[in-house]
Amino acid sequence: MLVIQAVIIKKFSMKNPNFKLLGILTAFIFAITLTSCSSDDVDSTDSTIRLAVNTTANSRMASDISFDSGSITIRELVFDGNNGDVSVTRTKEQIATIDYATGVVTPEVSVTIPAGTYEDVNLGIELQDVNDNPTVVINGSYTNSKSEVISVRFELNSGEVFEANAESVIIPAGTDLVGKITFDANSWFSTITSNQMDNATRTDGVIVISESSNSAIFNIVADRLDVETQAKFQ
Repeated sequence: MLVIQAVIIKKFSMKNPNFKLLGILTAFIFAITLTSCSSDDVDSTDSTIRLAVNTTANSRMASDISFDSGSITIRELVFDGNNGDVSVTRTKEQIATIDYATGVVTPEVSVTIPAGTYEDVNLGIELQDVNDNPTVVINGSYTNSKSEVISVRFELNSGEVFEANAESVIIPAGTDLVGKITFDANSWFSTITSNQMDNATRTDGVIVISESSNSAIFNIVADRLDVETQAKFQ
């Protein structure tokens, strides 16, 4: 079994031209795992990389915020790398929805690549971005200092690209690989305090956190993710 683990490097491109972050940000902290599960019954010179998702739905933070539902819309999965002297690129254009509560990707998204030893490997996932509808919507709740439970909604609207890179990956023939992404909404809000949430503006009773609503909280989350941006492989 071959396991490669990485923290995704996030390229953050907001629609609002006044919202700028320096460098490469991590808008979501991801872990990607490519797991090669060989099968004695498979005789093939190709392998398949299938997108799978983990989430931290229903886990509660110290600041009494939890996230339990939502959706993330993607439009493309791309693999590229050098297999010896041959450059291999595979793109799957497929609009799919990730259920934050379950991690289920509908429909399934995968790419098929030739087996081999790859150098300079890149696996990228691009979010859908065709209109003003948020690409990412995560729903949860916040329990304030008065023990009142208030609905929370996080919205992100942009065509983000998430990338993982490896110097070298051995992909055996006839294997089913899983590109596993972990969406951790709790990490996105790890530095937001109860006082900030207590004083947040509500829209129809909901604390909406986006570029245009409670943008100060939104910006703090993004700055924290900037500090945590790094990539490593094990």
